[in-house]
Amino acid sequence: RCSHINAHTIHPWILNFCNNLSNEDQLRSAQFPDVNTASLPSNSRFSMSAGDFLQVYNEPNDWDCVTTCFFIDTAHNIVEYVERLWKILKSGGVWINFEFSVLHITMVEQLKFIVEQLKRPPFNRNHYNILTFDNLTNNQLLQVLTDVFAVVDPYDPSHKIDIRDEEPEKTAARHMNTLKMLGYRPKLDTDVNTFRQDLVSGGKNVVFPILQWLLEKLPEHKERAYLGRYLSKIDVPTEFLSDAEIAEQYDRYDELMEEFKEVHREFKDLTSTPHTIDDLRRDIKQLEDEKETLEKRLERQKTRVQKVPAAQIELAKNYRKEVEKEEKLNTMKHDLNNVINQLEQKTQRLERQVADQRSSSVDQSPDGIMKRMEEENQVNSYLVTEKFPKELNQMKMKLRYYEEVATNKALGQTELANYRAKISELNSVINKFHEKRVLAKDPTADNLAVFRQQALIVARRKEQSAERLTQLRAENDALEKQFGRTLPMGHSGSSSVAKGSSHVPEGEEFQRYVNMLRSKSNAYKRKRQEINDMTAELQLLKRTEELLKEEVEQIKSRMSMEERKHGIEGYFSTQERLEELSTLKMEQDELKGKTLDEITALIKTLNGRISSKKAELDPILKEVKPLRAKVQELRNEYEAKKSKYDALNANFESSRSTLESEVRGFYEEQYAQESRFHTLKAQMLINAVLLKRANDETSSYISADKATKSYREQLNKQISSTEARIKANREKQKVTKDVQIDGTRQLKYWRDLLRMMELKRKLATGEL
Repeated sequence: RCSHINAHTIHPWILNFCNNLSNEDQLRSAQFPDVNTASLPSNSRFSMSAGDFLQVYNEPNDWDCVTTCFFIDTAHNIVEYVERLWKILKSGGVWINFEFSVLHITMVEQLKFIVEQLKRPPFNRNHYNILTFDNLTNNQLLQVLTDVFAVVDPYDPSHKIDIRDEEPEKTAARHMNTLKMLGYRPKLDTDVNTFRQDLVSGGKNVVFPILQWLLEKLPEHKERAYLGRYLSKIDVPTEFLSDAEIAEQYDRYDELMEEFKEVHREFKDLTSTPHTIDDLRRDIKQLEDEKETLEKRLERQKTRVQKVPAAQIELAKNYRKEVEKEEKLNTMKHDLNNVINQLEQKTQRLERQVADQRSSSVDQSPDGIMKRMEEENQVNSYLVTEKFPKELNQMKMKLRYYEEVATNKALGQTELANYRAKISELNSVINKFHEKRVLAKDPTADNLAVFRQQALIVARRKEQSAERLTQLRAENDALEKQFGRTLPMGHSGSSSVAKGSSHVPEGEEFQRYVNMLRSKSNAYKRKRQEINDMTAELQLLKRTEELLKEEVEQIKSRMSMEERKHGIEGYFSTQERLEELSTLKMEQDELKGKTLDEITALIKTLNGRISSKKAELDPILKEVKPLRAKVQELRNEYEAKKSKYDALNANFESSRSTLESEVRGFYEEQYAQESRFHTLKAQMLINAVLLKRANDETSSYISADKATKSYREQLNKQISSTEARIKANREKQKVTKDVQIDGTRQLKYWRDLLRMMELKRKLATGEL
């Protein structure tokens, strides 16, 4: 209980660690109360009531002013709150509200619109109002939504159903399909799964917006539902469309759909601009007026023409015909010129091709052409079968080495030095073995050494010739391309040059052009002669190689015979295999050396880049060091202040828990005292009523006025009347008992008489 102003102090922002400019803002205090409630007059109506607003405040015309602060949001139904506020306010009273109630106002407007639309045809739900519609259950809301869908799409019988006879999943699927066909889109922040779940359960937050959206544009939704039945395409799997008959039917289906769209568009155009009979009559009259005007103009023109002589009219007619004929001839001339230009271009192309063929076939006989083709074929076969596969294998091997290097981790200088040492050791060992083999071998016994050397020389010269041929061909192609760009018309003469180019050289320019062509022609002839010489030399080398191969085969056969005689068969083939392996190893060593050199260069480049990056980072690291020290100082300061805050917070928590326990005890004591107070108050009221009744009884008993009888007299009178009725009833009971006794006795007599008469009858009849 507050005994004076600012009796208590609290710190409401002590646990708020954001939006604080300083520590003092967080430690600010607030005092209450600002008004001493004990100083209010004794007759003032100042009280506090805990409970439901609708149950506590229900006296009509009781308040002059009602103030609500962030209170309306607690309403389950805002309309009930508003109606209750209207009820408890006096006539001319004021309601002051402070809160953001736009959401409720929007919801009320939404409900109001839905209810008004449902009261209109074709729904005619006149029994709905805002309260009854808001109190509908979820299933009832889903039924209303289904009924609205039935009006929007009357051709779909699935909407004309009681949802209690339908499974919830089917209802949700039907509603979702209809909304998809109508093009309904929920809010952007709405999750699809949440929307579907709320639609299945019939949540108001989903059903109300859908109803509002449907009822706002009901005619448009009806038209969309009507079109959706005929314009919703059927999804046919692709494998079914491979059937010719199904594909034909599907194409026909698309054509009918397009035809339906066109017919509906024409129908809309016709119905969107309705014409009344008056409008049609007005249009007809306007057309008739225009017709009369045109007829009058024609009459005037006829009168004018009749005045002109017939010869002039004939001349004008002939002139018009000639003009039309001239236009046709100009068109034909233009078309013929285009055709002529196309034919000239085609003729020039053919002339260039013929000139090229003639220039290439000068001094060439059929035998020479065949020989040249055979030579080119042999050269190309050598390139394809020997040179290119060898180069391809070398490139693949190099690529494999590069891939291994890329996949392995980077090597340091020490590792590279170790690998180089191992390679040098292996090379020295190989050289020693090679020297031993050479020393152990008898040079006089090897009859094929000379032929092997010649074969190696021929193979190297073939490789060199092939490389030279490849270079010359590349240069030749480049020269031909350049020559073709410089002189696009080929060798067809000056007339062709003049026709094919937009600029015709003259004078010195033409002389320079001719000199350039001569120099290029000489270079071309020289290169061509070199190619021919290289081709002839290549043929000679090939022939030499073939002869050497034949001799080698003969020597091999003789060597194999000698080996079989001496019992050392296979020595020659083994020797050749060793030489091939030695050659292959030398190539591999050379390739490895190149690869290691490339790796070394790459490592040097990386080391240089790393050192440059380190040099760039050094000044940044120097700047970072003092910042790190400052960060450490700030961290230490933060830890110290945090420990201080934790201690204060712990003290505050302990004091707060103590105060909460005390307050809880006070509340419990207050509740107990209030309940005891209300019990005693009720007992006092009961006793007061009893006391009043006793006083009234005493005053009426003592009073001389006999008009008002006391409760005692009334009760005595009732007692006496009751006793009189009891006495009369007892007399009646006694009389009734006597009558009952006499009646019982007479009944017994009659029964005995009947029994005696029955016996006499039996005796008379002889039955006994």
